Amino acid sequence: MLTTFLDRFPGRWTAWVIVALMVVFTIIPIYNGATRTIRYNMDYTLWQETGQVVLAGGDIYPRDGSRFPFMYPPPCASMLAPISGLPELGFVFLLTLLNSLAWAACILLSVFLVTGTFRTAHAALYFWPSIIVIPLVHNTYLLGQPALVLLALLLGCFALLRLGRPFSGGVLLALAVAIKAYPLIAAGYFVYRRQWKALAGLAVGILVIFFVFPLLFRTPLQVKDDFVIWSKGMIFKFEADSIAQRPFHSYSFKNQSVQATVHRLTRPVPADGKRRSEWKVNVVDLTFQQANFLMLAVVLALGGFYVATTYRAAVSGPPAVTMEEGMVSLLVVFLAPLSFQYSYVWLLFPLTALLHLGLSAPGDSRLRRAAWWTIWGCVGLLLFSIPAPRVAGAYANIFLAGCVVYAGLGLILRSGWLRAGAPAPWPPK
Repeated sequence: MLTTFLDRFPGRWTAWVIVALMVVFTIIPIYNGATRTIRYNMDYTLWQETGQVVLAGGDIYPRDGSRFPFMYPPPCASMLAPISGLPELGFVFLLTLLNSLAWAACILLSVFLVTGTFRTAHAALYFWPSIIVIPLVHNTYLLGQPALVLLALLLGCFALLRLGRPFSGGVLLALAVAIKAYPLIAAGYFVYRRQWKALAGLAVGILVIFFVFPLLFRTPLQVKDDFVIWSKGMIFKFEADSIAQRPFHSYSFKNQSVQATVHRLTRPVPADGKRRSEWKVNVVDLTFQQANFLMLAVVLALGGFYVATTYRAAVSGPPAVTMEEGMVSLLVVFLAPLSFQYSYVWLLFPLTALLHLGLSAPGDSRLRRAAWWTIWGCVGLLLFSIPAPRVAGAYANIFLAGCVVYAGLGLILRSGWLRAGAPAPWPPK
C-alpha cells in the first residue's frame, strides 16, 4: 500500500510542487524586507552590510575582542562584496534564488549518487526526502543560511570523485569551507579513503580562495589579519559558557552538535540562554572538563562505528559507497561545533539513499525492512518538534534523528544485506 501511494503521488507533479515551495519560501524574506515587519531581516541584512564593509575597506571582524557580528570565514565576506551594492530586495532575491538552485542541485545530485541517473529514478526520490526535512529547508530561506549550498557543494564533490575527477572534487569542498568552515571535517574522508588528489585539490583550493581571491578587495595585510582574527575567535574558542562567538546560543536547544548536546545534558548550562537563562535540562551535573571527556568518548564512538561498518565499502561497489557518503555527511553535521537545527537539512541525501533501498530492494527482505524502519525512526523523532520544539530540541531530537539514520546506514553496510539484495547496479547498464 505504501509503495502504491509513493508511486501515485506526487509523480509527474513533483517538480511543480517543489517549485511552488521555493516560490513561497522566497516570498517570506522578501516580504519581511519590503514591509520592515522585522527590523533586522535575519542574516540577509548582515550579509549585505558585511559585503559593504568589504567594499569600503573596513574591518570585517572587531579588533578589540568584542563579539563578531559576522562569523563566517573571510572569503565569504569577499564573495558577498560584488552583490552588496544591490537594493535590499534585489540582494535578498538573489540569495534566495541561489538557495533554490542549491536545493534543486541537492535533490538531483542525491538521486544521481544513489541511482546513477538524474532523470529516470523513482519520482519519490525527488520529493519525499525534501518533504521530511521541509521545516529545515524553510529555515534556510527564512534565516538566510547557506546549509543547502554547502550540501550541494559536498554532493558535487562526491559526484566528481565517482566520475574520476578527485582534484576538482577537493576544490569544490574548499569552496564550501570558504563559505562556512565546518565542511572541512569531510577532509577526513579523503584521508581515510586515500584520496590524495582530492586532498591536494582541497589544499590548493583553500590557499587560493582564502588568501588570493580576497586580494581583489583587501590588502595583503588585511587578508592576513582577517584570517588570524577570525581563526582565534571562531576556530580556537571553546569555553564553559561559549562555543566560538555564540555565548547565548552555544549550548541552547537550537544547537544539535555533539558538543552542545553532551554539555547541555550533562552540565547546568542554559538550554535557551537568549530567552530563559534559568531553564536547564541536564540529567547529571558534570564539570566542564568531565563533560569534555564524555564528549570525546561520544565522538570516538561515532568514529569507531564509522570505521567498523565502512571499511569494506570501497570494494563493495557504488551502493555501499553511497551509504558511506551518507554517513560522512552526517558526521560532518554531528561534529560541527555550531550545528543548528537547519544544518540537519543534510539528512536529505542519506534519506534519499534509504528510500531508494526501501523501494527497490527485494520484497520483504531484511534490507528493505531495515531501510524503512530507519526512515520511520528518523521521521518519528523529527515529529517531536511539532508539539514542543524547544523541549524536543533541548533533548536533542534532531541530533538523535540523525543518529538513527547514521546507525541504520552503518548496520546495513555491516550486515551484508546490501551485497545480498542491492538494487540495480550503479550506474544502470
